[in-house]
Amino acid sequence: MEPTFLNHPVTENTPSYGNRDKICLKPNTQIINGDTANTTEICITNNHIGTHVDVPKHFYDNGKTITDLAPKDWMFENISIVDIQCNQARLIEIKDLKNQEISSETDFLIIRTGYEKKRDKEAYWNSYPSLSPAACEYLREEYLHLRGIGFDFISLTSPLFKEEGKEAHRILLEEKEGRFIFIVEDMKINHLLNEPNKLIMSPLLIEEGNGGLVTIFAYES
Repeated sequence: MEPTFLNHPVTENTPSYGNRDKICLKPNTQIINGDTANTTEICITNNHIGTHVDVPKHFYDNGKTITDLAPKDWMFENISIVDIQCNQARLIEIKDLKNQEISSETDFLIIRTGYEKKRDKEAYWNSYPSLSPAACEYLREEYLHLRGIGFDFISLTSPLFKEEGKEAHRILLEEKEGRFIFIVEDMKINHLLNEPNKLIMSPLLIEEGNGGLVTIFAYES
């Protein structure tokens, strides 16, 4: 059972929400120039870029931050994948989810739309699908073990459905009855053949972080 990555590598070509932010990677010291070691200068203009996780602090001033969470909070053992094909921007609704087989024990839900194939195109950052607030309410209420949702488009807030996206974030990230639901955006999932039986997220441990880049390991069944 070999683990696989479910996050895209960080590169200077990483797409960003609205094409507003950038990642810069440039050599700092270089052995070829006579330095002792190779080092790199990294500049990230927004922590919500690339494959990244949202935590409650992202939408709630008093919400939990990355450093408020324990290591066990980042581990999942009941993962479900649903394939909901989206060839263009649209809201994924309750009816789309009801057509899927999702175990009642699911603690992390992967939604695969096929939009990952557009990651090098303009549509990936300016015209992409999202989940409706009603669909988010449905998932939260129907799947009581659910603690994380991830998908293959750049953000839960689509430019074409901004108000719906903001409300969807608030629904999932609200800390209610001791539970919120992680949102993982811009995942790499096209290569998955089977539902993983374990998923581990390793966030960049930024003090008081409201979210940010995350490395994800999954073990396929």
